[in-house]
Amino acid sequence: MKLPKFSAWRHLFGRGEAPADCRSARLVAVIHCILDQNVRDAGAAVFPASNWALLELCRKHGVGLLQMPCPELRCLGMARSRPTGCSLREALDSPQGRASCRQTAQEVAEVIAAHIAAGHRVLAVLGGNMQSPGCAVHQQSSAEIAMRSGIFIQVLAQALRERGLEIPFRGMRDADPQLMAEDLRWLSELFARQP
Repeated sequence: MKLPKFSAWRHLFGRGEAPADCRSARLVAVIHCILDQNVRDAGAAVFPASNWALLELCRKHGVGLLQMPCPELRCLGMARSRPTGCSLREALDSPQGRASCRQTAQEVAEVIAAHIAAGHRVLAVLGGNMQSPGCAVHQQSSAEIAMRSGIFIQVLAQALRERGLEIPFRGMRDADPQLMAEDLRWLSELFARQP
C-alpha cells in the first residue's frame, strides 16, 4: 500500500505543518469490553473476542481507539466479588465503588485532555449496553446523560465537565442487533461530519 506524501495530510492539523507521521489525530474513547469481551460479566459477552463491526467502522474512517479501564474489574475484580445479595450496580454505587469509579474517570479524563491538548479530536465516548451497571449510556438530551446511566459513565461525564470538555456520549448497545445497527449508523454519521 502506497501512502500519500506527508503534505497530503496537512489538512488534518491546524498548524499547517506536515506531521512527522500519518496519524489522523481523531479518536474515540471506548469501554474496555468493546475491545475485549472476555472481561464482561458471565453471560454478558455478545462476541467471541471484540466488537468487530465497531472496530471495522473505526478502521474504515481512520479513527483511533482509546481503551478505558473496566470499572467493574477495577473495583470488584474479574470475579465481581461483592456481598451476597448486592447487585453490581449497588456495589459500584457504594462509597468504595464510587471512589474507584472516580479515580478511573479522573485517569481517563486526564488522557483525553492530553490528547486534546496535543491537537487530537476525541469524537465520542462510547459506553455500553443499557443494562450495564458501570457503562450504560442513557441520554437525557443530546448533550447530557441521564442519572440512570452507569456509575462510571456518570462520574466520567462529571470529570470531563470539570475540565470544560464537551464530548458526546453514546452507548454501543450490542446486546440488541437493531440497537447496535442504530448506534453504528450514528457513529458513521459522526465520523463523516468530523473529517
